[in-house]
Amino acid sequence: MSMSDINSAEFSRNYGFWNEREQKAIIDTKVAIAGVGGDGFQLGLKLARIGVQTFDIADPELFEPENANRVPGATTATYGRNKAEVFHEKVLDINPEADVRIFTDGVTEANVDEFTDRATLLFDESELTHLEVGAMLARASRERKIPDILVMNIGFAAVITSFNPESKWTFEKFMGIPQDMPLDEIRGRQVAFDRCLPYLPRYGDLNTLRAVQEGAPLPSIAPGVDVASALGVTQALKHITIGTNHREKPIWAPHVGYMDAYTLESGVTCHPRYSHYSYLARAVLNNLLGSSPAANYTNEDRARREAAN
Repeated sequence: MSMSDINSAEFSRNYGFWNEREQKAIIDTKVAIAGVGGDGFQLGLKLARIGVQTFDIADPELFEPENANRVPGATTATYGRNKAEVFHEKVLDINPEADVRIFTDGVTEANVDEFTDRATLLFDESELTHLEVGAMLARASRERKIPDILVMNIGFAAVITSFNPESKWTFEKFMGIPQDMPLDEIRGRQVAFDRCLPYLPRYGDLNTLRAVQEGAPLPSIAPGVDVASALGVTQALKHITIGTNHREKPIWAPHVGYMDAYTLESGVTCHPRYSHYSYLARAVLNNLLGSSPAANYTNEDRARREAAN
């Protein structure tokens, strides 16, 4: 029986936690994911497993060995291959009838309209390394009147929010970008972590934060990606089933949710910058007291390991 049918055996264990009407809504949902290098890959596969049939996937990057620690699509057989293409294959392994369009150039001004033209739900998994991409996606989602979900992992934890297309709390306001700033001016701006990371784990090594501020890639581990993808899929379910079956409302900016599998901390804040500096102060104190584990992520550490290879 096809996975487009609510009676499909693949959905039989879902019904302990949602009903057939909701399963039909999941099947009918069309999801666009910008970035499948970590969180996006995992949450996309989870969405396929719960029944999402239609995907638009954008990612210009290739899998490399450094992705293997957290992305199931990164294997010795896929190194050097485009991430979106590999994701496409993995989804078809789950559901051969899935409709997956891929954009191997990533999201660009030339294709953003096509990328979002059939989406009912959008995930921005660009990791905020290119703020102009986030702004492009946010503006497209507002034009289409669809939710724009942002989820990121940090350590063993993750944070999540979403942008209501009719709210004054836009992506630009959230990130401290002038609302009508041209994309060319946004390009190259540094992400303000105090705006998008309201939670910082107390076990964090501040040398890691310094390295990232100096241009090092964001470190990422499998448990944090798992938490992020679980949060992302669960919030997607809330968006998909909004107003039905006595479900809780999804989280909307300026509220941001966080969950840490290591410390078992979780919560929601509507003051992300205040929360960021509160957690940063705690992390600084733990580092000064020597109670935070060392992480070996300084520029010197990374250079030494690269030289050893």
